Amino acid sequence: MQRQAGFTLLEVIIAMTVLALVAGICYAAFHLGIRAVERGEAAVVTAQRLRVATDVMIRQVKSTVAQPALVDEDTYPYCVGSPTSFSFVTTAGQLSGGGRARVTYRLNPDPPQLVLEESPHFTADSLGSGTPEAGEPHTAVLLDGFKTLAFHYLYDDGSESEWRSSWDCVAEEVLPNAIRIEIEGLAGLEEGEWGQEIPIMAGAFGEGGLELGGENDVAECDELGAGGGPGEGGTPGSGGTAGSGKAGNGHGGGGGGTGDGDNEDDGGDEE
Repeated sequence: MQRQAGFTLLEVIIAMTVLALVAGICYAAFHLGIRAVERGEAAVVTAQRLRVATDVMIRQVKSTVAQPALVDEDTYPYCVGSPTSFSFVTTAGQLSGGGRARVTYRLNPDPPQLVLEESPHFTADSLGSGTPEAGEPHTAVLLDGFKTLAFHYLYDDGSESEWRSSWDCVAEEVLPNAIRIEIEGLAGLEEGEWGQEIPIMAGAFGEGGLELGGENDVAECDELGAGGGPGEGGTPGSGGTAGSGKAGNGHGGGGGGTGDGDNEDDGGDEE
């Protein structure tokens, strides 16, 4: 009897086993490649989102001004901070057409979102009392897709330096030297954590800063909050008193004078 050519059962089993091993290796390599591409795309998207949010925050925080807030007939540089929100006045408004605006970064808990809120309409009294400004504020979502977010504030008086979890302008009477924002659980980051420190370039608010001295000072604060700025024409008469021998203290440069002219006239009369 002539034997027919073919494969034995053992040969078929061995061939199928080798084929399965090769297919498994190819699938694993393909799956790893796909996941690497997805992680790379997520990292690029996250980096772009962080860059946009960071650019906005750096521009606004570095342009912080010591805007006076009226509290109990006294003025303080407006800056209020908590672990989940940060409010200040900047000259780099983004949503309100540019210029000076009250800015608030706040955390929306569900779902977690970093929201930017801007209002160009404010006064020294509204900043100090926390009353709503005229008109609806402009809002926009800066960042989302993370789990937790926290703000920290740097206090540095030259001899002591520490990061604090909150900031009260009335208690401190100065602006913080810098802020730090920390975010965890952001997709696309290898360690899942991200942080950024931003210095505040405005000078300290103290004896040389804005102080409440009368009705003219309050009116000037309100004028700045309404969109005016230093150098746009001060109120005549707020710059100083003729014959007092002292220069005016107005920001607009209007009306300031000295008493030298009056003294000379007095001397001429005596002669």
